[in-house]
Amino acid sequence: MEQEVVRRSQKYPTNKNQKKTREIIIPEKDEKLAELIGIILGDGSIQYHKYGSSVRIVGDSIKDKEYLLNYVKPLGDTLFGVDSKVSKHRKWNELFINIYSKQVVEFLLSVGLQQGDKIKNQVTIPRWIFENDSYLKACLRGLVDTDGSIYELKPHWPGLWQICFTNRNDSLMNDFREGLLKLGIKCSKIYTYTPNKRSPEVYITKKTELSKFYKEIGFSNPKHRLKYSPVV
Repeated sequence: MEQEVVRRSQKYPTNKNQKKTREIIIPEKDEKLAELIGIILGDGSIQYHKYGSSVRIVGDSIKDKEYLLNYVKPLGDTLFGVDSKVSKHRKWNELFINIYSKQVVEFLLSVGLQQGDKIKNQVTIPRWIFENDSYLKACLRGLVDTDGSIYELKPHWPGLWQICFTNRNDSLMNDFREGLLKLGIKCSKIYTYTPNKRSPEVYITKKTELSKFYKEIGFSNPKHRLKYSPVV
């Protein structure tokens, strides 16, 4: 099936008085789109502001730089046929990938995402992703690459590793755990802590389950992949 291409006039915030026409690709539902949705659910947002509409993905300007510039940006640019913009926070250690496109925003809303505060709106993984295991694996990869961490359980259990996923969105936490179990990957319950002190967390700790996660889902973020791949 050929991809649909839409031409629209779009204002860009770098020059709000000049209109530029861009060819926007409307992608089919597939693994790449599911992974981008996971990334947005983790560290992204859909915004409406005085310049128009945009999708913004944020990460650590040092630890996530390679992932954002060499994977996330090309992923979004290729999916939608856009040229996303890169910016850095003036004071904080944050790097942004920005897609300024009303059409991209409208498409993402149409496939299950929401604008505004993800925690207040309790945004969840779109159900169409749960209907296909390949889509689900890709989406969970995007979530762990952004809001997950992997580390060795030193000093008490050297040689043992753990994956932790954390997010303040309770609905998304439930979806993440449900997704792992649907794929046959055993994990902990959702641990909740004192409000405003620590976000809820889900852990994967058993070696067999870590190996299954790595082989079936894996990482696109180099900071995770390079840390864990030598020990599998």
